[in-house]
Amino acid sequence: MKGVRELKRRLKGVQNIRKITKAIELVASTKLRRLQERAAATRPFANQLAAMMKRVAGGADPSASPLLRAHDSVTIVAILVVAGDKGLCGSYNSNVFRTAIPVVRALIAEGKKPHLFVMGRRAATYFAKVKDVEVSWVYPDPVEKIDFAAVKRLARDFMDGFVAGRFHEVRVVYTSLRTATSFRPLCQGVLPVPKPEANSEAAADYILEPEGQVILDRILPRFVEMQLFAAILESLAAEFASRRIAMKSATDNAGDMISSLSKEYNKARQSGITAELLEISGGAEAVRGT
Repeated sequence: MKGVRELKRRLKGVQNIRKITKAIELVASTKLRRLQERAAATRPFANQLAAMMKRVAGGADPSASPLLRAHDSVTIVAILVVAGDKGLCGSYNSNVFRTAIPVVRALIAEGKKPHLFVMGRRAATYFAKVKDVEVSWVYPDPVEKIDFAAVKRLARDFMDGFVAGRFHEVRVVYTSLRTATSFRPLCQGVLPVPKPEANSEAAADYILEPEGQVILDRILPRFVEMQLFAAILESLAAEFASRRIAMKSATDNAGDMISSLSKEYNKARQSGITAELLEISGGAEAVRGT
């Protein structure tokens, strides 16, 4: 059996770790709730924008806007990869990498050239070590502090590059948050903007003011910006949800270990006390025998 001092030292160490994991779990829960509220606040605008897209772009010709027009030959693809700046979030980052790498490898195998745009220090470190993958841009600030203005600038760069022919396609690899405990990484096309399916509402004879071309020129950039912003917000929410789950599991495991070590410590201490009592009793018997 291990010594009492060693067990006491291990018990104290696990208790300190449990305090840290519990604190991280609480912080992640708070940030997750804030991100969910932030996403909920942007949802009405995104829904109205999508509805307008169906009405105006549903029956539009692809030549109506350069953002709708697919390139004849796709050889250069921009891929935005959204990951985390920190660890302690389970398999969140590794799942993003496992989704992005096959996409990149498939493009290279087809003779296309992928350009990676990376958000998150973990992703920047990972892709810097991957051969044959060119990282064109790394977001310099923490992803957690990103705002809509920064996403708008990034979306504008993508749209300008797409229209100018520097990129023939733009995709985003992010983590979709279904529930607080269910999320999975996805690769989604951003440019060219997928044309909404025409429905009875879209096919109705609307009187547009200003004309449809002007509305498209205004709506499509906003739509691309909101697509990227929603993907980044979902990824952030999924990161904190994953971190909360991982830290709760770590906290529970630490509690089980504390319980096991406490029992072992008490047994060792009782054995030590029993041994001391036996020594005292033996010494007293020896004294009386003399």
